[in-house]
Amino acid sequence: MTSLPTLIVSFAAIALVLTALTRWAKKTDNLLLTFLQYFCGVWFVFSGAVKAIDPIGTAYKMEDYFVAFETTFSGLQNMFAGLAPLFPALAKYSAGFAIGMIVLEIALGVMLILGYTRRLTAWLFFLILLFFTFLTGFTYLTGFVPTEANFFDFAKWGPYVKTQMRVTDCGCFGDFIKLDPKVSFLKDVALLVPAMIFLFRSKNMHQLFTPKGRNILTGAVALFSLVFCLRNTYYDLPVVDFRPFKLGANIRERKALEEEARGNIEIVGWLMENTNTGEVKEVMIPMSRYKELVAQYPKDKGWKIKDQIKTEPFIEKDGKRIPIEETKVSDFAIESENGPVTDDILNEPGYSLLVVAYKFNGQKTTETIVVQDTTWAYDTLYMNTDTMRIQPRVAEVAPKKVQRDIYIPDAWYGDLFRAKINPLAAAAKKAGWKVFAVNTFQDAEVDALFRKSVGADYPFYHGDDKLLKTIIRSNPGLVVLKDGAVVGQYHWRHLPGEGQLLERHK
Repeated sequence: MTSLPTLIVSFAAIALVLTALTRWAKKTDNLLLTFLQYFCGVWFVFSGAVKAIDPIGTAYKMEDYFVAFETTFSGLQNMFAGLAPLFPALAKYSAGFAIGMIVLEIALGVMLILGYTRRLTAWLFFLILLFFTFLTGFTYLTGFVPTEANFFDFAKWGPYVKTQMRVTDCGCFGDFIKLDPKVSFLKDVALLVPAMIFLFRSKNMHQLFTPKGRNILTGAVALFSLVFCLRNTYYDLPVVDFRPFKLGANIRERKALEEEARGNIEIVGWLMENTNTGEVKEVMIPMSRYKELVAQYPKDKGWKIKDQIKTEPFIEKDGKRIPIEETKVSDFAIESENGPVTDDILNEPGYSLLVVAYKFNGQKTTETIVVQDTTWAYDTLYMNTDTMRIQPRVAEVAPKKVQRDIYIPDAWYGDLFRAKINPLAAAAKKAGWKVFAVNTFQDAEVDALFRKSVGADYPFYHGDDKLLKTIIRSNPGLVVLKDGAVVGQYHWRHLPGEGQLLERHK
């Protein structure tokens, strides 16, 4: 698997070759500055390119940051608390922010390589790195902030605890590589060094081609990047899938592997907190010596367990521990109204058609209808000491207005289900497939109304919204499973016909 050190070596090798060629062409007198231009330029082009493959993933990451910032600023007791409402508004435009940031990152990489408008490039590179450093710094530093404390309550900061982080990772390389938050932060801090060198030595940066050539190349790359991002965001699924639910992934096997690895996690230490003094200590005493921990840090002295220090998930194979990375597959959990159905889905023999709808497009409302209201009268036919017989009869039938809840999907969204998805579901069901849809828990209260409005006759289950967004970058989207493995994925813009679906998967 590709790692950050491997990427750094690769970027450096490319930069060295390009520096040598530039020197040979007599386009530079400062080899170090030229090397840094190429190194940082290649880094930015690659980082932006892997994010451009899946801009929606970057948009979701931006949403996570906006939520964290809203919570952080709303907890302040000063004028900055007024900034909190700004972040939910910004979150509505996460996709636009993501695409703009990705295009700028790729364009900046090319600008560095070409030496395009050197002073402007130097300042843009410095400013975007400051922005990245702020994000990665916030991600990492929140690990020092207890969950009950605010980020700006510096007096309450304590030892680093990974589970305290408000955002799990920065998404610097999208889903291509997941970097440790500390590594991401230090990486950006390190890149600030050449960024400041560029600021002070921009006049000495090399330039390739003519001004017109640099303009054309930079503009062409920016335009291509924009079109590529829009294609992967709105038109079709990402051209390359780095997510754990990609084609060919066996969800059943991977989930079982990760559950086994999680079960092998060992407690090797503890984070102890003294409620009397506020002191926090990291104590490396394993679970097998727990009595020793209790003896050294007794409750009557104010000590309590703040957190556990654990090993990474692993499995045992041939006497060796093999670390297993936890993915979103571990969170694959689907529920019906009657309880969990995860195992039923993953153990279903043969084909299953999964309709993912992680956000219903439409709104719940009420409508007034007229019903016939019947008034009954009751006549006593006879009565004696033991028996009484009452005969009902209709006294009046009159119209009556009543209100009922309905769900009105957006026109295109409802038509998509009625005209394309429902026929596909019917064909798959007729062929013996298991057919079901999964929406979020947030939409669970309206899914019955939605089903009725679009005429869906297959069950709707519920799952976590982040899980559904990870499974497929389309709303709605179709996923074909076979024996727990992903064998087909379809964006709503490119759904197959009923015959095509069954022909492709038989």
